[in-house]
Amino acid sequence: DDLNLPQLDKYDTQSAIALMRQHLDYASWYDISRLTLKTVVNCQYVACMNPTAGSFLINPRLQRHFVTFAVGMPSATSLLTIFQTFLDGHLKNQGFSAGARNLTSSLIKGALAAHKEVHDTFRKTAANFHYEFNVRHLASVFQGLMLAQPSAGFDTPERLVFLWIHESERTYGDRLVTDADVYKFRSILQGSAKKS
Repeated sequence: DDLNLPQLDKYDTQSAIALMRQHLDYASWYDISRLTLKTVVNCQYVACMNPTAGSFLINPRLQRHFVTFAVGMPSATSLLTIFQTFLDGHLKNQGFSAGARNLTSSLIKGALAAHKEVHDTFRKTAANFHYEFNVRHLASVFQGLMLAQPSAGFDTPERLVFLWIHESERTYGDRLVTDADVYKFRSILQGSAKKS
């Protein structure tokens, strides 16, 4: 994860990446304490690079071992289709009321709007380096929604909206560190709930 984050040393190299490259090139490295060659076999590497942090280039001698894909954020229409498919299927299979099932489109649009506004409002800084909100956080909200059961009292549209607010609080609100940020987040969430 985050192949481009190891810090450069005074020689403009990254020792963790150099070790990985040596393994990929030679399938071994030298153990200086026992004065033996260590062979490591049957290993696969999967890596990603954060486009907003770290160095933006990695050693080309390492990169040649990888197939490179650039994956952007899915569009709002794609996200709506994905989450609507999952949420509609869950609500139908679990026997939720028609009122709760008719709410899915508005609920998803509200969640997408809240996510976008949280992403745009709370930017990552040196002090708040964990303020990075992506599709994984949005999926976490829907994962919590899909644990709902009508027998547990979530059969009404109002209870489903309260559950969405709760899951959003746990996913986004728990990452915020100041009271001012939490207050701002709650106003964003209330605005998204009212619009939807």
